[in-house]
Amino acid sequence: MYKIAVIPGDGVGKEVMDAALHILGGLDLDFEYEFAEAGDECAEKTGDPLPDETLEIIKKSDACLFGAAGETAADVIVKLRRELDLFVNLRPVRSLPGVGGLYG
Repeated sequence: MYKIAVIPGDGVGKEVMDAALHILGGLDLDFEYEFAEAGDECAEKTGDPLPDETLEIIKKSDACLFGAAGETAADVIVKLRRELDLFVNLRPVRSLPGVGGLYG
């Protein structure tokens, strides 16, 4: 079983997370989800856009799914990178034949 920290965050992050969890639910793998908070709504509620409780949930998980953060995005992302020794935001993309794009 894989333990996954789930942080929907703000705005479209909630919709994206619902879709991601739906897709993961279709896999023949066992996941245990632990939900946590980060972002603007979290900052309004707790005074911190990325509370220590959220970091602890992430640290004891095998993976973390993070949706989106609004105005506090820089605070959340920088703290995640520093606390977890992360240094790149890699988004692998590939073009498919016959599918148009913005530049070609």
